[in-house]
Amino acid sequence: MRCFYWARIQIASNFMNRVNSILWTRCFRFLAVFCLSIGSVFAFSVNAEDESEEARRERLHLYLKGRYIFQKQCSICHGATGRGDGEWAANLINKPRNFRTGIFKFRTTPFGMLPTAEDLKRTIRSGISGTAMPYFKDLSDGDIDSLIVYIQSLSRQWDDEDLQAEPLRIPDTPEWFGQESLRRQHAKRAGDRFLQNCAICHGAKGDGDGPGGKGLVDVWGFPSKPASLSDEHHKSGDGPQDLYRTIATGMNGTAMVGFSRAFEPGQIWELVAYVKGLEGQASREVE
Repeated sequence: MRCFYWARIQIASNFMNRVNSILWTRCFRFLAVFCLSIGSVFAFSVNAEDESEEARRERLHLYLKGRYIFQKQCSICHGATGRGDGEWAANLINKPRNFRTGIFKFRTTPFGMLPTAEDLKRTIRSGISGTAMPYFKDLSDGDIDSLIVYIQSLSRQWDDEDLQAEPLRIPDTPEWFGQESLRRQHAKRAGDRFLQNCAICHGAKGDGDGPGGKGLVDVWGFPSKPASLSDEHHKSGDGPQDLYRTIATGMNGTAMVGFSRAFEPGQIWELVAYVKGLEGQASREVE
């Protein structure tokens, strides 16, 4: 009988130890998030020291509103503190962005530069094809502006003026692009250019299987497989100007550099025509 009571005491003791462990773990997590949040508010206030009192209050309002939206809409993937370590992140092939690094793929600014607010807004509005990043068309412009203020508070990279740049000018789509026969002629001109500059990673047929693309890792330490250009949709958008922007500016944090200095605008448009000619080949081959 004494052994029986002793066993019950041991079970109860082990149970309480587990409960205490869980409670302490949750407590530390809460304190960590709380301290990081306070730190972000402090840094936000310091960075805004040159603003008027009214402007500071407005930005603080946007920050707090953006933080609320982020925790409600974004933290499940991007994590409570924006490190890309949310609850769903581990099971995703395309990992959520770690906003603490201040490195963004999709931009209109030159390679290596921070995106503009409009760049961030476009990504939030449109989402990223082929990933778990959905589009948020139900958010108002004010909601997105607040969200951007909060995202920009998560990295000190945004304080570095050397990383700020004006967006590259994206030329209007050429008239010949709308005529299939002419578009094919321009695409043919870009064939050698594609093989010399792009096929090493994207493959000769644009299937993302080039020899230079094997084993690539991005700056966040995750596998970085070159895009399959023969797919029907592209992460940065499917429109001609979306493709022009990606070729011209590249994708920060990856091996995809920008070609705005290497090629003339007309040459980039011919590459866009070439890529558009590759679209859908993968699905057609399956059929």
